[in-house]
Amino acid sequence: MIDELTRLSKSPLGNPTRLAIALYLLPRERTTFSSLRKALKLTPGNLEFHLKALEEAGIIRTYYGFGKRPRKFVEITEEGVEELEEVMRILREVIGHD
Repeated sequence: MIDELTRLSKSPLGNPTRLAIALYLLPRERTTFSSLRKALKLTPGNLEFHLKALEEAGIIRTYYGFGKRPRKFVEITEEGVEELEEVMRILREVIGHD
């Protein structure tokens, strides 16, 4: 079990907030910064900090779109989906152990 948890801690999704971001994005694929912030009850600065780390790791992509006003969008990447699947596999392994 320790080996699995060590692998999990090395993942960009080993942080609970970053894992929550990926889990929120998975069924939606894309959302706005504002919607994500409200759903996870994070401050703008805290969310920005975690998004930057996830974007640097290739888990998410952010970009700006324009309508009535500029909006920042956040979407999970293919690599992000694969990493999330790996994290979920590790968690299932850990839960399966006594």
